Amino acid sequence: MTIPPAAIVRARADLAATGAAVLQGFVPKPQAAGMLAEVEDRLDKAFFKVKTHNVYLVADDPAFAADHPRNRKVTTSSATLAYDLVPDGALRRLYLNDRFRAGLAAILGHDALYPYADPLAGLNLLTYPPGTETGWHFDNANFVVTLMLRPADAGGDYHYIPATRTEEDPGFDAVERALDGDGSEIVSLHQAAGDLVIFQGRHTLHRVTPVKGLKPRVIAVCSYDPKPGKILHKDTRMTFYGRAA
Repeated sequence: MTIPPAAIVRARADLAATGAAVLQGFVPKPQAAGMLAEVEDRLDKAFFKVKTHNVYLVADDPAFAADHPRNRKVTTSSATLAYDLVPDGALRRLYLNDRFRAGLAAILGHDALYPYADPLAGLNLLTYPPGTETGWHFDNANFVVTLMLRPADAGGDYHYIPATRTEEDPGFDAVERALDGDGSEIVSLHQAAGDLVIFQGRHTLHRVTPVKGLKPRVIAVCSYDPKPGKILHKDTRMTFYGRAA
């Protein structure tokens, strides 16, 4: 599946401006529904986790108080279906498609992007049953690519605050405002089924608000690396999948 040149130009501009780009209707809704149908009977095998963490996703720093934005806690609850449980079908074909990856590389400014070699990572499904959420955090990865398969009936909104931190400045003031409930800097990103999002979350604080309604929110996460052979550490696999292999 090819990303049209005009869409690449728009996405590059949006990424530069806000750290996020949305390709609305990249996958037509009937096709997105078919992708969901391929995986829906596997979702009960997704690893459910509830984590309490700080927004930096690292160990607390004893140099700061427990209520300092560096150490304040938020909660994340969701379930992750590992790559080895995703059936052969349209989702896998999209993830591995050379033309699709070439378009993503052009948007992100890389010469090429490669699928992960990790047997559990690469292509995952995140499912958010009603009542679950992702707390405010920064990503460890430089970028993430997601495809919405089923939005929440209500809630499940993707919130982010562009350019919250830099390599030199941890952004404590902006983090504290977000944790205190100040919504003045929040950008809300709405995804319909079939919308593709490229997001740079390493320096951008973001969250998914609590999901409401009857059906889980389901989103595909496509992970790539500018170098071939990417493998996760076994401890990371345990955190996300509940198993190392």
